[in-house]
Amino acid sequence: MKHVIPLLKNELKISSKSTLIVSVSGGMDSMALLSMLINSSYQIIVVHFNHLKRDESVIEKDLVETYCKKNEIPFHYYTIKVNEGNFHHQAHLMRTHYLCEVAKMYKTPYILTAHHLDDLFENILIKITRGSNLLGYSGMQMIHSDHDFTYVKPLLYTKKIDIHHYVLTNNIPYLDDSSNEANYYLRNRYRHAVVPVMKQENEHLLDQVKQYHHQVTAAFQFIRNTTKSKIKENMIISVEEFRTWDEAIKDDAIAYLIENYKLTLSTDIINKIKKMILSKRPNPSFRLNKDFAFVKTYKDAYIKELKVIEPAILEVKEGPNKILNMAIFTFLHKSSSITADFNKLCYNKLAFPLWLRHREDGDLLAYEYGHKKLKKLLIDHKVPMEERNNLWVLTDSDDNILWVENYYLNQTLGYDHELYFKYEEVKKNA
Repeated sequence: MKHVIPLLKNELKISSKSTLIVSVSGGMDSMALLSMLINSSYQIIVVHFNHLKRDESVIEKDLVETYCKKNEIPFHYYTIKVNEGNFHHQAHLMRTHYLCEVAKMYKTPYILTAHHLDDLFENILIKITRGSNLLGYSGMQMIHSDHDFTYVKPLLYTKKIDIHHYVLTNNIPYLDDSSNEANYYLRNRYRHAVVPVMKQENEHLLDQVKQYHHQVTAAFQFIRNTTKSKIKENMIISVEEFRTWDEAIKDDAIAYLIENYKLTLSTDIINKIKKMILSKRPNPSFRLNKDFAFVKTYKDAYIKELKVIEPAILEVKEGPNKILNMAIFTFLHKSSSITADFNKLCYNKLAFPLWLRHREDGDLLAYEYGHKKLKKLLIDHKVPMEERNNLWVLTDSDDNILWVENYYLNQTLGYDHELYFKYEEVKKNA
């Protein structure tokens, strides 16, 4: 157990002057980790959580707080109350939130937990049962960064039996969590029914788990590095290139984008999105949740935030017209202020006033040879669905389409009169 401090300093390259936020439950594992850290040069800050599920939680809080006071360690205490949903997932999110808040308070990125090798094995079994990607199947990582914080598990390659020996030998106080015996948790069912049988089959099982973990992690890192070389910072997949990639890279590319948005990921989701990207359907999408969808256009595939497009219809006045704080539509009859960037519309008769709106089902465009659906024009130009839904359409009061942003100008209206207009995006820093 003397390896923890050298591991932090030498292998993980965490400066000995750093502040470490340590999550301590009062159980054997976290108390062992805390005791190993108190005599180091690191500044230790303890965070303890009460999940309000067991009567003995108060005793655990007193144990950890007393130990911290004895060793002059700052102690932070939070209660976790989950009213609905997946308890373990919601509690994990709340614990992470509070740990990050404490880390911000002490201006440090380092957050430590006491997960060990037996936990790693159980985590791998759960991932295999529920499905995951290659990194998930490798289990927890000893160190990983997420935005401004670095999460460290210094005991990840330490066996539970060695931790038990350490706390007994050094008289480290701890309390057993009674919920660890409850078989209604999947992890506990593995711990009590599956893992003991597997250990009987191979006394070196945990050493094999560690080897498996390293091999799968290395394979994942190779694939992920390849993925990153193909997908740039814009997080867009080229559909044409995607078709040529190895299956492992296809799967990881989809996972990489979904992970970037911190959305739910599963093998089933990856397979459905892969099928969508490889299909010949134009502009399909896969809903990831109420806020995001994985979309495919003619050339690209990416995740987009879903925005409700409110139907809009705006009367066009003479001069500049502000459009929903997004653009300026300027409409003029012939005057000295007209420049080359104006569109010229010739006509014999129009029903004024003019109107701006988004496209609608059934919109027809007039040509010298007849009519064509606006939808067909946009398909011919391979316009992505998101862009289609945001296009502005100029009509007269009889709903005759005069202009479609970027794609159409009506030239069938005669030549007796003329008017001028231009559309300008509002600059973000304007």
